[in-house]
Amino acid sequence: MAQFNPDLALILEKAYRDFHLVAHRNQDPIRLVYQYEEPKDQELAAFLTALLAYGSVSTIISSVKKVLSPLGKNPHAFLKSAPLKGLWSGFYHRFTTGEDIEIVMHRLQSILRRHESIEDFFLKGGSQQPMRELLSSFVNRFEAEPLPVSLRKTAERRSRNLKYLISDPARGSACKRLNLFLRWVVRPKDGIDLGLWKNLSPKQLILPVDTHLLQILKRLRWTRSDQATWKVAELATENLRFFCPEDPIRYDFALCHLSMSGHSLQIPKLRGKSHA
Repeated sequence: MAQFNPDLALILEKAYRDFHLVAHRNQDPIRLVYQYEEPKDQELAAFLTALLAYGSVSTIISSVKKVLSPLGKNPHAFLKSAPLKGLWSGFYHRFTTGEDIEIVMHRLQSILRRHESIEDFFLKGGSQQPMRELLSSFVNRFEAEPLPVSLRKTAERRSRNLKYLISDPARGSACKRLNLFLRWVVRPKDGIDLGLWKNLSPKQLILPVDTHLLQILKRLRWTRSDQATWKVAELATENLRFFCPEDPIRYDFALCHLSMSGHSLQIPKLRGKSHA
């Protein structure tokens, strides 16, 4: 059973005070979302930005700019009505190609023509299920969205890459990018996170675990795993609830930027539920 550790509470709060600041937003891909003012544009931009949030920050920002550029100043309205063929021809972001982006955009277009927002589609069927079930339902319904005939064989060929891009916790994935998107849109607006969604609570969120954060979790002795899995993410979130039950992942941005800045956590003797 996890226990509250006052020494770690002080460390987490100091990291939050030092790094969860608008001043650090410029070193994070979330800054690209703030170029838009309309909530629907921010939601769409946040989703696309989160999907590409793997690799170095500079590469992520460069790639997201290339993906957002064809959508213009009002990406939500553009996506609902515009032809999409060839807009991302020649695009590459590590494992992700322009074909993958076009497939994702067509599915988003189909969704936004029937729903007011990504939130409406995400919460179809309710909002009180465990996050694992909410995410898995979203991914399965997203993958079932219709595609133009010209893209169907491409989607089959790119299936593995698309499943990496939009991953399902039922397959064991930590779902870092989808959890990051949810952090951005669900947590209250504070200069970093956007506070766009009103029908999910921050206490439902799961920590977006990537390689940087996994190393911190190992130092905290919350996992021995060398891979970021859904089990690791759930366990880390459960431990963080002892420090902030209503908003357990409030420390995510701070811990990531503390790690990326080269600072290290001075870990006290810790007790907590482990190990995944």
